[in-house]
Amino acid sequence: MEPESTIDDIIKSVQRFRILSIGRSGVGKSSLVNCVFGITGARVSHLKPGESDIEQEFISQDNPFFVLHDSKGFEPGDITNFEIVREFIEQRSKQGLPLKDRIHGLWLCTKTPAAGGRVFEIGDEKLLEFAHKIQIPVVIVFTQYDRLVRTKKAELKDEHPNMDPATLDERGKDEARKAFEICVQSLQHTMNRLKIPMPDYVKVSVRPGYKEDVSALVEVTRDIVKERLKGDAWIMWAIAQRASLPVKIEACITILDYRRVLTGTMPGFGQILLRSCLMEVHNDIIKCWNFRGEVLNTEEFKQLMLHLVQDVHTKPDVSTSPNIDKISQFVSLVTAASAPIAPPVAILGLTYIFLQWLSTTALDNIPEVQRLLVAYIVDLVNVLRELFDFTLKPTLALTTTWEELREAFEAYERSSSRQRIHNIICSKVPQGEQTLTANGLDENVRALVDG
Repeated sequence: MEPESTIDDIIKSVQRFRILSIGRSGVGKSSLVNCVFGITGARVSHLKPGESDIEQEFISQDNPFFVLHDSKGFEPGDITNFEIVREFIEQRSKQGLPLKDRIHGLWLCTKTPAAGGRVFEIGDEKLLEFAHKIQIPVVIVFTQYDRLVRTKKAELKDEHPNMDPATLDERGKDEARKAFEICVQSLQHTMNRLKIPMPDYVKVSVRPGYKEDVSALVEVTRDIVKERLKGDAWIMWAIAQRASLPVKIEACITILDYRRVLTGTMPGFGQILLRSCLMEVHNDIIKCWNFRGEVLNTEEFKQLMLHLVQDVHTKPDVSTSPNIDKISQFVSLVTAASAPIAPPVAILGLTYIFLQWLSTTALDNIPEVQRLLVAYIVDLVNVLRELFDFTLKPTLALTTTWEELREAFEAYERSSSRQRIHNIICSKVPQGEQTLTANGLDENVRALVDG
């Protein structure tokens, strides 16, 4: 799929992913927002307990790429709050409204029923009917799923006090899955009665051990936003969220204009220098990942990345393998506040002929240019993939320092996949043979990143 906009265009037009969260007090909305967007201390209700102002915009300094609106849930017989929510959604979904002002996604949050309890009130049902009518992207979020699991484990323990812990854990999760299926069946019956399609739904918990469920919520939200909203809102969702690695990677590859670059159809092609193009690619990828901290945009990190891809260049006097000792020496100098930075060429072994080639070669759809650009994209995404896991630690909140970046960089550099990927790149784009087509480039970049 050809990208419609650059990442700067997307950020300018969408600005922030606008999400509406609806649910009763105590359902766990604040914790869910903190978890998905990688922030701390979010309070989605700023008024009295159980109250909220749906017009109020919550914007976090820790993650500037989303804006949250909150509404309390619907109590039995409460018509007033439903009308407030309906009017807000209607105003924020008007055709012709700038994309930055529209609602991009809606989470209808409800606690996972423990024992066949009522899933929704009349207000929830009316909201789902209305959302279907105007095609607003809505996801039903069953929160605190871990409580259902713990309940089932407690019941099993009462019945079988001598059951070993491993079996208890496995059977408790299985019983919880069965109970949740009953809940889903109840939801389906409700939708049949309302004569509307089954909405998207996800069970989640923010407790340790349920990371895949939160990632599933991110992916389902992406899918429904893609389906219901034309344009780039889903890209902004991918940038804003900090819980799903696959969604980050997909958006990262989608927004890159490497197809036009590598097939010679980019404006200015043949005039832009290869090194300048690499730096633009680097900056776009970093923006998409939405890490905190400045180290990823430093010249020192860019030099490290050049060192990583140097071996795919075909010049015979270029070293074929990065030297981890040189990398460690380089990063140690970078992180020492009082130490001057030695020339990267001297420390990292970036050869003069390689740097000269980067700085004098214009973009051209020839194998060695294709090879280097593909390697740089894939290697940078894979380093950031490693970094994503490191920075998910609560104490870091996706803030990147040289310590974490060094750990992530070395993890990828030492991995067997790096050399395997470079070997594949060289074999897919061999010297002297026909260059890859746009579709071939797309398939190969995605396969290398996914593999």
